[in-house]
Amino acid sequence: MKYTLTKLLLVVLAGVLLQSCATILGGKSHKLVFSEESLPKAEVYIDGERVGEAPGVIVVPKEKIQHGSVLTLKADEYESKEYVLLRKQNVTYSVIDLVTGAFPLVIDYATGNIYRPNPRKFTYELNKTN
Repeated sequence: MKYTLTKLLLVVLAGVLLQSCATILGGKSHKLVFSEESLPKAEVYIDGERVGEAPGVIVVPKEKIQHGSVLTLKADEYESKEYVLLRKQNVTYSVIDLVTGAFPLVIDYATGNIYRPNPRKFTYELNKTN
């Protein structure tokens, strides 16, 4: 019984220690915001895979957006528009990780949770095709 309790305590302790600020607070997805003033309504693709419709907010799993991913807006009778998404380090998470020790920072880099897509907010206007 004592051995089982010790193992359980070690597992819980490891779970707590292996978490980091961006992993806990950052969630498992990113929100991309497309201004309501943007026209026309368009389908949104990331690296060729449809992820939603704009305008509005699209929630995308973190692993879908890599450094250099291409976001494409497509609408019938309009020219497509592309944006290159870059992953930038979240300074707030970095500072908190450094204050709590270097190990959480290593975990955030290893999991990629310390990064956010840039840009995350879009105002677009598509041009009609000829």
